[in-house]
Amino acid sequence: MARKLIARLALVLVVFNACIRAPRTFAAAETAKIDGVNCLDAAAFGQRFGLHSSWLEPEKRLLLQNATARIEFEVNLRDVIFDGRRLFMGSPAVYRERSVWISAIDAEKLLTPLLRLGLDRPPPVRTIVIDPGHGLPDDGAENKRLGLKERVLTLDVAQRLQKLLEAAGCRVVLTRTTDRAFSPDKKADLRHRDEIAAAVKADLFISIHFNFFAMPGIYGTETYRFTPRYQIPLSRSNHHPDDDEANPGDKNDYWNTVLAYCIHRTLLGEIGSADRGLRHNDYAVLRLAPCPAVLIESGYITNDAEGRKIATAAYRQHIAEGIAAGIRAYASLGLPPPSPPPPAVAPAPRSTPPAGSSLPLPAKK
Repeated sequence: MARKLIARLALVLVVFNACIRAPRTFAAAETAKIDGVNCLDAAAFGQRFGLHSSWLEPEKRLLLQNATARIEFEVNLRDVIFDGRRLFMGSPAVYRERSVWISAIDAEKLLTPLLRLGLDRPPPVRTIVIDPGHGLPDDGAENKRLGLKERVLTLDVAQRLQKLLEAAGCRVVLTRTTDRAFSPDKKADLRHRDEIAAAVKADLFISIHFNFFAMPGIYGTETYRFTPRYQIPLSRSNHHPDDDEANPGDKNDYWNTVLAYCIHRTLLGEIGSADRGLRHNDYAVLRLAPCPAVLIESGYITNDAEGRKIATAAYRQHIAEGIAAGIRAYASLGLPPPSPPPPAVAPAPRSTPPAGSSLPLPAKK
């Protein structure tokens, strides 16, 4: 899966190379303030990246597409389908004056990083902090019918991921290596996890979780980045003054998006889970992270069918492999495609005969 993603990124680099010189300003007719949100005409935004617009459903569903990218918007929804994967914007798409409009923040912080995949080189990845969510006295999500506790499962996946990344040459640090959290005080415990990342000068922060829902029919995989400044987290629908405050995680908005997309795509490909979307929220470990960071909800343990899969060591190994593949895809961005191996060279003739043979005798005259 990672090889396919890297190949696609190389193609994007070729096709969009001319677009990086395109002007980044928009004409007045292409911008508007709608319900207090600064918006861009989606079609005009797409043109900056060589995307052509057409209606999938008049006045309701808009398609932006070219040879390498496909984006589907639906009016009044925050959901976006980007190359077949589900993403969540901070504000819903709206229909005004025969056009679909999207938040300028979503255009800049979500879509632009993904449309530029392969054009930009991320900071080097040497040290990775893996954060197994929860830890005693906090069990996290639980499925009593199957005897599953999130704190146990997250540590197992984290240790499997650690082995994979160390084998690839990375330095890996876990925020906990036992069943227990750093502190029973939740705020102190979450703050400590990011302090570890800062202390070891982490290049990436990966927080691993399993999900729960009161309705056991819900299942699937979600990947979270930190909610950009001035936007509303997906966990609520109303604006808070906190949404406008600056946070340490803000400086990594661009790479948060790229890292989350790379992992979300490869993880879904590895485990074949239902796509519940690349999402955003104001989780403390993402808000305080000193480096690009994601929080992964690999599946719902409250869903018995998914829980039974998660209960197996083989499935948890696939989760670790999917995350590792996403990290490799992220770290490979902006690199030239690998050169083909040199052609095989015929071996030089022997200067001495092999053992057990004799030199040829000269012909008799």
